[in-house]
Amino acid sequence: MELYHGSPFLFKSFNLDALAEGSGIKFGAGVYLTESLDTAVRYSAPRNMTSENHYLYTVEVPDKTELNFLPYPAPVQAEIINMLEAHLNESIPDFVKSEGKLLRKYLAHRLAGVSKENLLTEKQIDKKTTLEGEKKASQVLLEVGVAYIEWPNGAWSKYPNCIMNIAVLDPDVINVVKIEEIDRQMVKGKYIAASRREVTNNF
Repeated sequence: MELYHGSPFLFKSFNLDALAEGSGIKFGAGVYLTESLDTAVRYSAPRNMTSENHYLYTVEVPDKTELNFLPYPAPVQAEIINMLEAHLNESIPDFVKSEGKLLRKYLAHRLAGVSKENLLTEKQIDKKTTLEGEKKASQVLLEVGVAYIEWPNGAWSKYPNCIMNIAVLDPDVINVVKIEEIDRQMVKGKYIAASRREVTNNF
């Protein structure tokens, strides 16, 4: 499937070396891609960074299947839960299974050493996770076949019938199709790519 990525940096391939330096790890440890061109343009300069350069990456990743993604705002597939429980050798609380977000954060906390006794409520699980815990959670998800974490691009109530954002847990599966330098302008409170110039073959 074809997706987009916006960045102030020019590079040939994706990696996780700068994880959390851009827009953070709010949706897990991975490369953040989107179906929305507008979203990619907006994130070509994250809020906590300033840059004169804005790049738009068009990429391809393997298609989603029923069992290779974690649905952020929806119940997690039973097969994924079964594989994770077998991998962890422990049961996962029922309320955690109701939402991909809770499961991901539960894994990040547990793999960072937080005891199950301190993860008995949604409030406890929703506390800030560590980068190391998120990395370990992504690794475990990959080991059971989960390649992506997906969440709606704005319209949460319309999930899954809306534009999606996706965290790709393994950057090696991302194929860069095209890189463009964009002139980013604000029009009616929204960033747009006023011009696009391909730079894929220039470096």
